[in-house]
Order: sequence, then C-alpha cells, then structure tokens
Amino acid sequence: MNPSSHDGSDIPTCFNEEVVLDKPASVVWKHLVNLHGMREWLGGDDYSVEVETAWTPGSAIVVRGKHHLSFENTGVVLAFQPCEELSFTHLSSLSRLPDEPSSYTKLSFVIQADGDRTVLKFEASGFPTPAIYRHLHFYWMGTLDAFKQYVESR
Repeated sequence: MNPSSHDGSDIPTCFNEEVVLDKPASVVWKHLVNLHGMREWLGGDDYSVEVETAWTPGSAIVVRGKHHLSFENTGVVLAFQPCEELSFTHLSSLSRLPDEPSSYTKLSFVIQADGDRTVLKFEASGFPTPAIYRHLHFYWMGTLDAFKQYVESR
C-alpha cells in the first residue's frame, strides 16, 4: 500500500496497490471488464453483485448488490483503453452522500504487460469521508487478491 496524505487532513488523497498475475495482459483485461465475471470477483460467496455499463467514456456504471443491506453504487466511466487502462467514479448509496462531484471516489486500473505475466496497478483517490476511505481500502485490498485468484484459476 502506498497512501498519500492531504495537507492537514487525516484522510489520504489516494491509496494504490499492485498485483502481479500469471496471465497475459489480454486475459487480465478480459476478466477485468467482463460484466458476468465481475459478479464473481467483485462479490464472491459473501454477497451478490450485478454490474451494468456500456464501457464507453462518459457512460454510467451501476453496481447493485446485497451484503447485509442492499446497495447501489453509481458512477461514470472515465477511461476505457483496452489492455491498458480503466477508470470510473464511484458513489455508494450506503454513504447517503448527495450526488455531487465531491461525493465520488475515482477508481483506476492500469495494465502493464510483462511477458506472460501482467502487472495490474490499482489506485483509488478522492475520499469524501474517513469512513469511505477505510471501507474502500479494506474492500479493494481483498478484492484485488480475489481478482488475481479468479483470473489465474481460469
């Protein structure tokens, strides 16, 4: 983990992580953006998830699910460059924050080919509250491991 801090704030501006997968970049990309597969690695056995998006910059992305409570995460696709970069914004209904730019967190994935292996770089940035930072940090650290296991098992 590599947190960076705001000036004078206890909420980091971002956190990032790298995962090395023993699969080529094209395979990693396919699983990263496959809506059906996302249900498995985003949710897993603990809860159900459905993802809707057209994967075009400017289009909506909606992640609905149930984990103790029903939730709906919304955002906008910012970048979609096959086998290179995916980014989108994220706002969870559970946060009860208003639908305004300062309420959203940016999630970014950058893929770097390394022979038959791939380095997936993840960054989350812009946290409206300390609780959102803590939740997303906890969630994505485990989810990146789940993604690695998912991709490498196929």
